[in-house]
Amino acid sequence: MEPSAIAAEHAARLTALDPLLPPPPPLADVGVRLTAESGEAVAWFQETAPGMASRTWEPARRHNLEVRLAGEDRAATLGDLLDQWAARIMNAVTPGDLDAAAVVELPSRDTAAVSALVHRGFVPVSVVAVRKAGRVGPSGSDVRIRRAEPSDLDVATALNMTVVHYDAPFGKVTPREDTEEGLRNQLSFLLGQDEPAVWLAERDGRVVGIVHIQLPPVSNWTGRYVAAPSPAYLACLGVAEDERGGGVGAALAAHAHGVIDAAGLPVTLLHHALANPRSTPFWYSLGYRPLWTMWLRRPVVR
Repeated sequence: MEPSAIAAEHAARLTALDPLLPPPPPLADVGVRLTAESGEAVAWFQETAPGMASRTWEPARRHNLEVRLAGEDRAATLGDLLDQWAARIMNAVTPGDLDAAAVVELPSRDTAAVSALVHRGFVPVSVVAVRKAGRVGPSGSDVRIRRAEPSDLDVATALNMTVVHYDAPFGKVTPREDTEEGLRNQLSFLLGQDEPAVWLAERDGRVVGIVHIQLPPVSNWTGRYVAAPSPAYLACLGVAEDERGGGVGAALAAHAHGVIDAAGLPVTLLHHALANPRSTPFWYSLGYRPLWTMWLRRPVVR
């Protein structure tokens, strides 16, 4: 098939599968272009330098593949593209390097080809989930929700770190030596702003949870994920270990969603670890659903 026909069929299929998916852009003119009978892909490498905040949320060395699939047997097409990609990157990686990963991100509802990933050792690790405004979830608990102040920096940082450590075993998050410092600097900035973005939950005077949101224009970077204007982003929700399962998270989420809905924003996005036994059922009970799924093979070669 001609590249234009592949792109058109790919775009039409995604629109039919999920109206919240944005129109797929042309494949970027970077890296290496790969072709199959009914598919195209672009492969590129990125390395995150020490000291950059994003190193906590992803492997330091990423081999990325972005695909466009057409035809009836899309699993075979994706398999062909994956095999071409693997042949190019195998000699560029160190066997057993746990800080390197092969990464493919697909719309969550585009499932016809995912067997090609499964059969090549990829695992669905994280999800970009979406919630439409007005969705109501569990009411939460009787905790007090209040705005975080600069004097809360220590406890806010500690609660953020609980999220990092809890999600780390599931494959995408990687605690670094400078992770705590980076989170502390980010929170220090946020707690000094006029507009609140961070709230805490208190029970009997003790801080037991945190939620942090982004509103436009700060959240504009998420626009590439969703066909909705001005999305909000829920950046972090964490609960003290001994308070999990008691409604603290639901109370924090309800407060955050109230702020977002009052601002008139149509959707909220967030990332969560798919295998996390708490976050996946929790977020979907609050009206979220998967929009994009990140598939990883980490290490690239054992």
